Amino acid sequence: MITQHGPLCDVCGHYILPGTSESINPFSMAGIAGTLFCHDSCKPHVLRARETQDFRALPDGPLRRVFEVFEA
Repeated sequence: MITQHGPLCDVCGHYILPGTSESINPFSMAGIAGTLFCHDSCKPHVLRARETQDFRALPDGPLRRVFEVFEA
């Protein structure tokens, strides 16, 4: 998500700070409209979750909570 303070990783919930080695990676997930963003370090979790179609591959954070609420 892009906030007024900068890009926020939709996976872990931390800011993606400009000027660091972390890139902003746009991605999409089935069932969620719009473009999501993640750190380089969160990208493998996103790829694994998409490949297995299992949100449990995601670390604790905003995106995983969305799927947990939806499943409940």
